[in-house]
Amino acid sequence: MISSRSLVDDLRSTAARHGGRTAVIDGTGSLSYSRLDDMAEHIAQALREAGVQPGNCVAWHGTKSRTAVAAVHGILRSGAGYVPVDPDGPIARARLIVERSRPSVVVTDTTARDLWHTVAPDLTWRTLPTGSPTDTPLWYAIPPAAARAPLPDLAYVFHTSGSTGHPKGVVHTHASASAFVDWSVDELRLTEQDVIINSAPLHFDPTTLHLFGAARVGAAVALMPATAAPFPAAYIDFCRQVGGTVWYAVTSTLIWLARRGKDALPQLGSLRAAVVGGEVLPPGDVNTLFAALPGIRLLNVYGPTESNVCTFHEIRGPQPLDAVIPVGRVLPGAEIVVVDEALAPVSSGSVGQLLVRGSMLMEGYLDPEQTAHAFVHTTDGRQWYATGDLVRENKAGEFEFVGRRDAQIKSRGFRVEPGEIERHLHAVDGIHECVVVATPDALFSTVLTAFVSADDVDVVKAVPGLLRERLPHYMIPQRIVLATGELPRNSNGKVDRNALSELAARPTTLGDSPGLTIVH
Repeated sequence: MISSRSLVDDLRSTAARHGGRTAVIDGTGSLSYSRLDDMAEHIAQALREAGVQPGNCVAWHGTKSRTAVAAVHGILRSGAGYVPVDPDGPIARARLIVERSRPSVVVTDTTARDLWHTVAPDLTWRTLPTGSPTDTPLWYAIPPAAARAPLPDLAYVFHTSGSTGHPKGVVHTHASASAFVDWSVDELRLTEQDVIINSAPLHFDPTTLHLFGAARVGAAVALMPATAAPFPAAYIDFCRQVGGTVWYAVTSTLIWLARRGKDALPQLGSLRAAVVGGEVLPPGDVNTLFAALPGIRLLNVYGPTESNVCTFHEIRGPQPLDAVIPVGRVLPGAEIVVVDEALAPVSSGSVGQLLVRGSMLMEGYLDPEQTAHAFVHTTDGRQWYATGDLVRENKAGEFEFVGRRDAQIKSRGFRVEPGEIERHLHAVDGIHECVVVATPDALFSTVLTAFVSADDVDVVKAVPGLLRERLPHYMIPQRIVLATGELPRNSNGKVDRNALSELAARPTTLGDSPGLTIVH
């Protein structure tokens, strides 16, 4: 059922109520709600004149900025859904996403437009009026391929990595996006006094809260400049300067700040709520945050891009270092079930795959075949999205993340969950980050390689002995590799497991890789 609520309505009504309030802050200036609304209207009108129809896809490819936020709102106001493309990714992948999403129009900034000249020199680019000649200019082009048929209630399409090697286009509607924004605004008690920190790229799902939670209530969204994001001191200083009150980022960003910017964390005194998700949250980093900001609300959330957020757990104070921090309980409007291989519900405490359905769930993928494979029917006949994540319900009735169904491996005949090994590595004092990957091996069938970052090699040398005290022999990594810096990350800020798997698959050259040392 299509909701009558639209993300477009929020900006219009907020601009009418709070036109003079700051809507967007970036590294060079800000926009008021009145100005943002006016720019969105100019962009929407120009897109409609270019032939954009309701339900069309419109690609957005450009650097994160206040003009980019106006572009997103303008695309939505035109009646289309926006398809954000990673501005830092290869132009070949950008072209692939555009080819697969078949937008009616591609919108870019000048830098991205110049990249398109190298792969699609026949595209004709025209100026896209924004009504703001002093802001970054925008451009648009009409691809030669016929536009995709309109999709009802389309809001946006986020692309995730697909197991087939092709990006999956996750289709969210105004209804599914608004359901998530509804929960976010209510749970975080957002108001027009808030400043929401955005350090995620616009093609990543936390921006649904950043952009549209802010527009719903009249809060400001502060876009982290690219020059500040890589450095803990600059990151924290930006949050302090803009008076950030709410922060939502991937878990690894909290880990990075807690370990690399620990001394500066108390400067974030204006921060009242933090939301993290996407990766396992180590208790030691939780304790570091609470020591610096004892009054902060901290939420651990869970949900793949396909479902927005579907569970959450509020962490109330410091945690034991061996604690497993739950992903929590189900959100209002969502429904989950944990099932076995036969898609029958498991008993409480047993590990199974998490299935989800409800108002926050995607409409499907752009590719109907991928959609068909993603949905399953449980033994009672109901349809669910199969997340591929393994969880268990704890004694408190909350869910704990165990690992990935497709990451579960067999090592010498035993089932192994890399996530369980990583949990024990995280508990070792002195280890900053860790990832365990499995690669095929002619002798052992599977070899486990643990990549860890730590300041002291002696800490890493002690790891095999520590793990032998906590894990069975078949779960001890055959190789432990020390990274002197941070582990590689993808454009979303998460540790790049695929890159590490590729390194582990070449053991003869692994020790020669810059910044990596085989310790065990």
